[in-house]
Amino acid sequence: MLPPAYRARAEEGVNRLAAQVGLQLRLHDRLINSRPALQAAEYAREQGRFEQMHHELFRAYWDEGRDISDLAVLREVALRAGVDAAPMEAAVTANRFGDYLDAQRAEAKELMIDGIPAHVIADRYLVMGAQPYDLFQRVMARLNVPRRTKAGGQS
Repeated sequence: MLPPAYRARAEEGVNRLAAQVGLQLRLHDRLINSRPALQAAEYAREQGRFEQMHHELFRAYWDEGRDISDLAVLREVALRAGVDAAPMEAAVTANRFGDYLDAQRAEAKELMIDGIPAHVIADRYLVMGAQPYDLFQRVMARLNVPRRTKAGGQS
C-alpha cells in the first residue's frame, strides 16, 4: 500500500499532467509489480509485436486500472496485441527474461537512474519521471532535432 501523503502527491502530479493532454487515468490503490508485464513485453519484442504489446499494457494499466502482474490479465493483453498468449505465459512463468531485466536494472542503477519513466536522449540528457511534453520539446530543440508532424513529416 502507498503511504497516504505520498499517494496524494503522486496522484496530484499524474492527474495534472494527464489533464494537460486530455487523459483521465485510473490510479491503483497499491503498487503493481511490473516485472511480469516487462517479461511479457520482451516476449512480444521477440515476436515483432513489442509496440502493440506496449500499447495494450499501458491501456490495461492506465485506462482500465487492471493489475498487469496478473497472468490472466497478461494473457488477455497479449491476445489484444496479437501475441500468442500460451508461449508468452510460459516465458513469464519461467522467468525467461529475468537475467536481461536484472542487467537493465543494474545498468540503470549504475547510471543513478532511479525513477520511472526514465528517458536517456542522445546519450546526453536524462529526463526522469512523468514530465510535461514541453520539456521534451525543449530537449529536442537543444539537440536541433526538427519537430515532426503527426503524418511523420517535419514542420
